[in-house]
Amino acid sequence: MKNQVIQLNIDDADRYAPDYFLNICGFKNREGDKYKRLLDHGMQIKDRIIDTIDLKAVISSFDKDIISGNTAQIGDVVFVCNAFQQLNRDSIQKIYAYVFTSGGCELNDQDPIMDQLYTDIWGTAYTDAGLEVLKQLLKDDFEKNNGVSNGEKVATILDPFGPGFYGMEVDQVGKFFEVLDGDKIGVKARSSSMMLPLKSCVGFFVIVNDDTKLPSADCKSCRADHKGCEYCQSKIKSI
Repeated sequence: MKNQVIQLNIDDADRYAPDYFLNICGFKNREGDKYKRLLDHGMQIKDRIIDTIDLKAVISSFDKDIISGNTAQIGDVVFVCNAFQQLNRDSIQKIYAYVFTSGGCELNDQDPIMDQLYTDIWGTAYTDAGLEVLKQLLKDDFEKNNGVSNGEKVATILDPFGPGFYGMEVDQVGKFFEVLDGDKIGVKARSSSMMLPLKSCVGFFVIVNDDTKLPSADCKSCRADHKGCEYCQSKIKSI
């Protein structure tokens, strides 16, 4: 799989997006007229922008050989991330690099600030939801291509990670566009850390065949050097 374009069904993303929206807004499990009015307003904004949401990704797959220590090297491009070092290399079945976008997700600049805020939150919610759908599609595709029978579990796909996660510097965003053709889905890297459309992201999915897990949620946003982290060092020594 190299620079394969995957168009996602928004109906599939709708299974997750409303919950993500509620969580981001802090509306989940809130009662009272105030929160009902705020939620109604948010749902009205969703109806206004739904036609601008276009969930798609460009994907390339790689074998475990690209991983060495805390790096992944694809051709001449080297990615550095503490998460790589937490993986059991022998358990890795497939690695997918991706560029993903939710499309425009924008209102006119003249719209009220609250409307623009809700629009931004919905864009984030659909991005997260789209990645959840993409994750399942990649797992299903891997199992199909590797002769897995229905109901037989031989692989686990880990949560996606990329720049900004597990010590991976945000200036590595541009590197994904050196190995993936973002133009195929209309995504461009405008700087070392910014993409257009804004509701776009890059990263890796990793499929493993054991109980390998990425570090805890507390480590997900870690920017530290793994060499100075007691947790990372203890994990490395156990591998």
